[in-house]
Amino acid sequence: MPASPGSLRWSMSAITITTRPDGVAVLTFDQPGSKANVLTRELWTEFGEALTGLASRTDLKGLVLASAKPGIFIAGADLKLLANAPGPNDPDVRAFIEQGLRVLERLEALPFPTCAAIDGAALGGGLEVALACDYRVCGTNPKVQLGLPEVTLGLIPGWGGTQRLPRVIDVNCMHAACNLVTTAKVLNAQEAVAREVADVVIESPALAEQAVYRALRVEWKHRREQKRLPVPKGYWDQFTPLREVTGAAAEAVRVMIEGAALPLYDAIRLETEAFMRLAGSDESKRLIAEFFASRKK
Repeated sequence: MPASPGSLRWSMSAITITTRPDGVAVLTFDQPGSKANVLTRELWTEFGEALTGLASRTDLKGLVLASAKPGIFIAGADLKLLANAPGPNDPDVRAFIEQGLRVLERLEALPFPTCAAIDGAALGGGLEVALACDYRVCGTNPKVQLGLPEVTLGLIPGWGGTQRLPRVIDVNCMHAACNLVTTAKVLNAQEAVAREVADVVIESPALAEQAVYRALRVEWKHRREQKRLPVPKGYWDQFTPLREVTGAAAEAVRVMIEGAALPLYDAIRLETEAFMRLAGSDESKRLIAEFFASRKK
C-alpha cells in the first residue's frame, strides 16, 4: 500500500501512481511476472484501493491510466477462473464480475476527469476499463488494438462493455457498436477514432504528455452525465448485426437493445445476468479451452 496519500509516488505490487506538478496523477499498470496486464482478482483489488486513495485527495485535477508493458494496455480478464467455473451462475464468477463493476463505478465517480492512454492492446476487460474513462487517447504503436472479443469465447462483455460502448460513441454509430460486439472485430488506432471508440491518435512519444493535457481540458462532466443516461429513443433500432447471429452474439444484441432504454447502471445489471448465464456453460468452457490450446501452438 502507498505510504502516504499526499506523497508524489505511490507503489503497489502491480500499480504505481505518480503525481505531476500540474496536479494530474498517472496510474501505471505493470503486473509483476507477466508480459501482459491481466484483470485478476488481485489487480482489481489494487486498482480499487488506488482509486479510493485518489478520490480522497483534494490536490488532484485529473487522472491518466497508462501501462508500462510494451504493446499492452490491459489484455483482458483472467480466463482461468471462467474456464474452471462448474457451470452457469457460479458464485465465484459473480463475485469476480461484481468486483470489477464496483471498481469501474469508483473510477466513474472520481471528482476530476480521467483519460486512458492506450499504446497497445486494450481488449475485452481492458477496453471496458478504458470505456469507463472520460477520454481515450491512442498511440501510434502498431500493436494498438481495441476490441470486445468475448463472443469468440461464448461470452458477452461483463464489465459494462455492452452498455458503455453505445453511450460513448455518437448516436449515429450505433450500428457500428453492435457489430463490434457481435463480430469481435479488433480495431487499430485510426479505426477506433473513426468509430469514436477512441477520441484521438497521438504519436506514441508524446502520448503521455498529450493524455495529461487532454485530461485537464476534456468536458468530462457533460460526457459522464451523458453516459449515465439511456440511449436516446429512435437509435435503438440501429443495434442490428451485419449478419444473422446466434448464441452469445444474439444475447449481446438483446442486452444492448434492452439496456439502451435504461440508465447505465441498471443496464449493466441486465448485462451481468446475461453474462452469468453464459459463463461456465459447456459452450463457453469449450471455446476457452480451444483458445488456451491455440496459444500453446
